[in-house]
Amino acid sequence: MSMHPFLYPFESEERWISYLKHCLGWDENALTEAKTFLKRRLIPVLHGTEIALFLGISPKLIGYMVRNPHRYYRTFDIEKKNGKYREITAPRVFLKTVQRYILDCILSPLDLHESAVGFRRGFTPAIGAQRHIKNTYIWNIDLKDFFPSIHQERVTEAFKKMGYSSQAAYFLSGLCCLGGRLPQGAPTSPALSNYIFFELDEKIFEHTQRLKIVYTRYADDLSFSSSNPITEEFMRFVEGIIKSSGFSINKNKTRLMGPACRREVTGLTVNARVSIPRPIRRKIRARFHNVSLNPTSYVDKRDKLMGLAAWVNQYHVDEAKQYFNIVDSIHKSTQS
Repeated sequence: MSMHPFLYPFESEERWISYLKHCLGWDENALTEAKTFLKRRLIPVLHGTEIALFLGISPKLIGYMVRNPHRYYRTFDIEKKNGKYREITAPRVFLKTVQRYILDCILSPLDLHESAVGFRRGFTPAIGAQRHIKNTYIWNIDLKDFFPSIHQERVTEAFKKMGYSSQAAYFLSGLCCLGGRLPQGAPTSPALSNYIFFELDEKIFEHTQRLKIVYTRYADDLSFSSSNPITEEFMRFVEGIIKSSGFSINKNKTRLMGPACRREVTGLTVNARVSIPRPIRRKIRARFHNVSLNPTSYVDKRDKLMGLAAWVNQYHVDEAKQYFNIVDSIHKSTQS
């Protein structure tokens, strides 16, 4: 299993069952239920508080997290690629550790819809964009307040659907929600949203299959492409099914593209191949040029610049080589 060893201490079903029986005193009925979870590569949770014991922390502490989640979050802004800022509400270390455990040991092993290409191991924005290559018409829509639109009741139902009892599902949802909703910065939010969106993905996918339209979703970004024009009838269908499912479309971020313009999916150009749009590449080039003029002024931004260079490297290797050299010059300038 690809789990963090300090979070997933028992490698086999036998060791789990032995621990649950001899250390937690679970009876045969509980152990039988535990085996059903373990066979699906999910941790066995009957009440919720067991997670504390699996992690080696106090059950009172984890119960307090459920009752008072606001005490375990901090809020800050991060800069987006377009220069604007997004507010992030992220869990503090203790709660984040618990959420990472839930992510790795409950959410990551779940099956997701093939149209969901975001926040999954082994997937990148390029994988989703690749499916739309050379299609002449593209329609992109963005869901408004995606994570906050998913209420805790819906998260609780999701855990119940995974097989957890009502008590355990309520406890788990309490560890993943803030103010009764999914928070923007919790590591569990993207995976939960993917799982909750499965039925909606399936409904949209089935309709697009009949019309020979390609459909992918990267979190709150939905993309549709075809060799034929995207019809008003199809757009009304998608808008209607999204609205009926409790989500809303951000009209300011809806874009219909045809053969006469640059076609993009999740911020990437998908004309002849997947690439970074030229306007963004020019901005990146200018940014690294400024860094090259005075590397010592960017010491505190070195990691961020390295990440940007690595992103460019996925699509434009030659350009990225120059950027890696510039980032390296920051390191060398601090040593001189």
